[in-house]
Amino acid sequence: MPPRLESALRPAVGPVPPAPTASVRDPRRWVRFIAAAALIMIGARIALPQGIEVGHVAAVLLLPVWIPVVRHYRWGWALIGTGLFAAIMGGWLTVFNSNDHDSDASLMTSTTVLLVGALASIGVVLWARTVLPEANVTLWFGIGLALAITPNSPLYPSNPWKFGFAVPVAIITLSLAYKSGRRWLQLVVLGALTITSGLNDSRSAFAILLLAAIVVAFQVVPRGKNRSLAALRMIVGLGGLTVVIYNLGQALILDGYLGASTQARSLHQLETSGSLILGGRPELSATIALFNHQWWGFGSGTLPSLTDITVAKSGMASINYAPDNGYVERYMFGGHYELHSIVGDFFTHFGLAGLLFLLVVVIVAVWGIAIRIADRTASGVIMFASATTLWGVGFSPFYSATPLFVLMLGMLAIPVAARSARQSPPRGADPLSSTSRRTPWPVTLRPGR
Repeated sequence: MPPRLESALRPAVGPVPPAPTASVRDPRRWVRFIAAAALIMIGARIALPQGIEVGHVAAVLLLPVWIPVVRHYRWGWALIGTGLFAAIMGGWLTVFNSNDHDSDASLMTSTTVLLVGALASIGVVLWARTVLPEANVTLWFGIGLALAITPNSPLYPSNPWKFGFAVPVAIITLSLAYKSGRRWLQLVVLGALTITSGLNDSRSAFAILLLAAIVVAFQVVPRGKNRSLAALRMIVGLGGLTVVIYNLGQALILDGYLGASTQARSLHQLETSGSLILGGRPELSATIALFNHQWWGFGSGTLPSLTDITVAKSGMASINYAPDNGYVERYMFGGHYELHSIVGDFFTHFGLAGLLFLLVVVIVAVWGIAIRIADRTASGVIMFASATTLWGVGFSPFYSATPLFVLMLGMLAIPVAARSARQSPPRGADPLSSTSRRTPWPVTLRPGR
């Protein structure tokens, strides 16, 4: 990358300069254009050979500008470092388990690329926050997600909203509402999305959007003086609120308020396993069984053995799920491990190192959410992306969860400058825009509009 362009791409130092006049060329306009283009490419997931995506290439090309930014975020290098360690351990586990498992070099490459590409993409989002307003970061990312909609996918015809438009529409509309600076507009959009999801058999999206709406509405309450204590209270409160929403959603579903088909499917799952969660995701039982069978993991290039499949089926049968239906052999273990959850994927592909990385991910996400709520800056779009991803830790494959996984971590990482600030920012200001005298060159973050 030419030194002059690299210098232009680096985060701004100090306050945001005034807008230039028509006769003065703004060199940072190109920086904003590059950031927006990179976000769109990451969200669009344009595929290249061996699991590489165009967004991964863009993230690698921008490596010189986002690498220096990572150290200015709390847990930034812990996040990237444990992720890279997990990728390395995935390859080592493949070799270690080669005595009793077959392996596939192409599978190892694509699995590793998916994780490393996600890490690089997180770096791009962190850097984009220093040159674009937060609402613009999520908006451009959402436009990329819209470009990734594939009407020819197997599940799309059965429910276009749930398997196509739901996430892109939510990210784009909530970003526009956030950009407007009007909290009531965010609540209107969240309400419309919640109703739409409820009427389109999207049980998890219905609950997530309802949670986001409650959190956004709560932020009209004045914040406390002690930021860290308030954040801890938010964590406890969010846990309780999640339980309440789960039980409320289950009651609405079982009473038929979300449609007869959703009611019938939920009743069957509840009668079979005793729980909507286990009934809806029997792969969790398979994950637990495989962990008990081989706790150190399998490897990013390891192929499932007959023993692994048998162990997984036994775990699923323990909750009264009938595993001999072809789904287990073809989807879950058809030439790869796919346990339909981020935690299951990280365990099988990267072993204990993958679980360590996921622990760091959850810490960054939960604390970031708590700080934002405590500072009254948790927007609807960030809450939706974060809650959807955290739900995906237990219930979504890493591949499909990757875009919002990247967006969540890129938006929730807290700058060291904000942590070092002795006083809370004024009401209405973004806590992430504070700078620290101990920071060699402060990261200028641009919230809201």
